[in-house]
Amino acid sequence: MPGISSFNRKSIFNLKTLADYSTQSNICFIFGWLNSNLNSMGLLSILSKGITAMINEANTPASFKIGEKFEDYVREFLFTDEDYQLVERTHNYTTNSSDYVESSLKPDFKFRDKKTKKEFYIEAKFRTGEYQGKIVWCNDSQLKRYQQYNKETPVFLLLGVGGDPEYPEFLALIPLAAAKYTGLFPSYIEKYEVKLDEPILSKTLWGMK
Repeated sequence: MPGISSFNRKSIFNLKTLADYSTQSNICFIFGWLNSNLNSMGLLSILSKGITAMINEANTPASFKIGEKFEDYVREFLFTDEDYQLVERTHNYTTNSSDYVESSLKPDFKFRDKKTKKEFYIEAKFRTGEYQGKIVWCNDSQLKRYQQYNKETPVFLLLGVGGDPEYPEFLALIPLAAAKYTGLFPSYIEKYEVKLDEPILSKTLWGMK
């Protein structure tokens, strides 16, 4: 790896070069060097935002990264802006680690169906496989909390299994009333299978029982 003295202004702005210094300690070192050597504060401000994003990524635990990636998949491919208005979304790990937002205890999304005008929650969970013959999607306290929200606004479990959180191999959409336990048998989950990478239609959502 080249020393910092070998950088020139052209290479500093090469994103690939910056990516080579992607560990937190090196990122902080680069930021300090930039701060003391560059006169263009506007450009430094742009760079610092990118560096901050990389630091946040490095500091986010793997389990939270997986969850956030799957949530992005849910919004981009399944509950799209064309059919569902986003009312609420829980805050990410970076925000909550510095100042926890109480609303993050809610399910991941609150949507409004543009056709029916009904509001509902989606709790998005990604799992790589089974544990003792079941897909464990939450713990006891989470289930009780979701059940409380379900009394006022419908809650659905959107479960992704296998593959990658951005490209799961299997999807199921389960009304919370049907997800009565923290662990569910695969044979039961299969009854609620939905298509991969395709928007979930309003009639499909409200037809779930």
